[in-house]
Formats: sequence, C-alpha cells, structure tokens
Amino acid sequence: MKRILSSVLIIVIVLSLFTACNSDSNSTDSAAQEQNDNIRTLCFADYTKSGKAKATFFNSKSGEKKNVKMKKTAEDEDSTAFSCEADCSVYNMAYVTCGKKKSDEFAFNKCVIGWCMTDDGVFPYIDGNDKNYTPEINTVTLKDIDGNDKNIYVWTPDDYDASSDERYSTVYVLDGQLMLYLGLDYVKIEGCYDVTAQVRAMTKATSKKAIVVGIDNGYERDNELTPRIGELRFEGSFGEDEEYKGMNGIELADFIADTLVPYVHEHYNVFTDREHTSVVGASLGGMESFYIALEHPDIFGASGALSPSFWAFKDEAWEEYVSKKEFSSQSPFLYFFTGNPDYDVGPFTEEMYERLKKAGYPEDKLAFHYDDKASHSAKVWRSVFSEFLTAAFFGEIEPLQKSE
Repeated sequence: MKRILSSVLIIVIVLSLFTACNSDSNSTDSAAQEQNDNIRTLCFADYTKSGKAKATFFNSKSGEKKNVKMKKTAEDEDSTAFSCEADCSVYNMAYVTCGKKKSDEFAFNKCVIGWCMTDDGVFPYIDGNDKNYTPEINTVTLKDIDGNDKNIYVWTPDDYDASSDERYSTVYVLDGQLMLYLGLDYVKIEGCYDVTAQVRAMTKATSKKAIVVGIDNGYERDNELTPRIGELRFEGSFGEDEEYKGMNGIELADFIADTLVPYVHEHYNVFTDREHTSVVGASLGGMESFYIALEHPDIFGASGALSPSFWAFKDEAWEEYVSKKEFSSQSPFLYFFTGNPDYDVGPFTEEMYERLKKAGYPEDKLAFHYDDKASHSAKVWRSVFSEFLTAAFFGEIEPLQKSE
C-alpha cells in the first residue's frame, strides 16, 4: 500500500508539472494537444527504480503497435515517475517496460490519467493521499421485492455538495461488495476493481463527474445475477431449488429499475436521463448488466459486460431472447470484454456480439474487446474498467469500432 501511495503522490507532482508546461502558449506539445483532443499524456509510476521506461501502445483489435520512450519527470526514495503521449483514437491499450520488468497491460483512453506498477499489478491514478485512499462510502439499506434488507453502497466525489444545483452522472455497479474498496476483511485491495479510483481519474482527465452506486450481491449471488431467460446450459445450477426465496436476475433488474434508481434520483444530485446513467458488472454480473440494459433501455444508456457468463444459458435460449427485442438508435451502448477461452469466456461473448449485429443492433452502439491473454479475474477487469467508462461517457471506443 505504501508503494501505491508513494506512486500516486509522484503522479500528482507530475500532473502539476504538466499543467504548468501546458500553460505556455509557445509550447509545441500544447499546440498539438489543442489541435488533437485524442493526444493524451500517460503518466506511469514505477517503484523498481530502473531509471528508464518504454511505453508500448497497441490496438487490441488491429494489432497496430507503437513504442515510445518515456521521459523521467520525478523521483523519490520509493518510486520514479515517467510520462509520454500517444493517440487514444488509434491505441486502446498499453504496457510499460521499466528496465527488464514489464507491467501488466492496461487500458489507454480519454479517461486515463496514469497508472502505478506494484507487486499486485497495475492500479489507476487517484487524487489524494493515504488519508482518503480508501473512499468514504455511504451504506443505504433498501428492501428487495421479498422484503429482505439489501445493502447499497453509494460513493460521491469529494466536491459533491447535496445543496448545490450541480448534477452528476450515475454508474450502477453489480457486485458492489467487490468492485468498490470497502475495507472488508475478505476483499483485499489487489482483488478490487477500484471503481471509485477509476471515476476520480476520469474526472481529472475529462471533467466528467459521476457518483457510483454499488449493489451488494453477496447473498445467493449465483441466483441473484442469473436472469431466467430460457433453458440453462447445465441443469441444477444457479439456485434452482424451488424452496429458495431470494431474488433471481429478472427480479433484481426490476428492483434496480423500480426501487433503487428512483431512490437515487430522489436523494442525490444526479441527472435522471438515460444518457447519464450506466450499469456494469463482471462474470455473472456482466451477464446481468447486459440483461438490465436491454430490459430497461429507457433508464440505462450504456452497459458494461466484463467477461459475461453467457454460457449459463443454451444458445437457443439467447437466440429466442434477442429475437424478441426491438433495437433502434436509442438502444444502450453495449461494451463487451472477454479473454482467452482457456482462462475466460471468450467464445460465448463473441457469439453474443455477432448475434446482436445479425439481429440488427446498431453497430455504432457495440464495442467488443477480446484479449487472448486475459483471465477471468479482478486484476484484468480493473485494468480495462476505464474502457467501459469511455463507452458510457463518450458513446464510442474508436480503436475498437472504426474498422467495422
């Protein structure tokens, strides 16, 4: 943790230096930034103290790649900070090689400020220090449709003022107990998606502001994140016991749409239109977030499905489900991410992506990211989460879409 915090503080210094440099109207780099909003600065903090770094930017779809020597910008006893620039309309991913050590791959886009390389993988840049690294979360308890208590975790930015007229977008997050760092004994920071840090980084990079609403799906998770759209691929799974009284995925979607969203609209300064409202999840949560967006397109303008568990239902069930839907220019933006079938759910996600296109889903509202090396893990989903934010807040991921 100390290394992460040290790296973060280094990046803060680096960003301050960039702000000062960019104020010089005679700067060639500043002029280039004004001419092309897609040229973005990547800051990277390395605790191995190698003394030099090289960034490799690449397009995960086309394979186009570019190596850039990074400039050392700051250093202290724990870490060294580097920076460089690249075009996020061409490249959507990157990794950094410090000496002989290569970082994990991570997303590079409009919503990225920087990353820190640690023994536990790469972590997004956040503002602040050790006193606010763990975000302040407000826990709200609502009744689900069966009358059971359900924990909802709400995070608001540091400058959030309930008495002001400023409005924020809302990002609804399934598996909120895992995706938000709550300081729980059974969730270590390396196993968290650091969603609040991702949103804070996005705000720093783009001025886009949002609150995060995490839904706790820890209780009977499999059943709750499984919308019964048809015949299961494997019988006897996902809480089929008729005596079980918990919600299933259909009921969870209705709870979110009919109870949770109205509650958030009433109690928080948020936009109430679909363009400022998104939902995201991973694994079973990815499948459920996809289902929620298609069932409630009037509420959600974007959905992120990270390694979604589409394998849960037979192909015929999904074919029938999709065939009954009507798609238009007002359909939600759907972002899919998946990895190698040996380690993740690759083919099932790609099949859904192709199925939707065949069914007439607007292709400008679809983005599919396949990573042949990716596994089914929080570490991977954390590294690409900002790509979902780009989809939700900008309505496109150019490197994944422009060649289609």
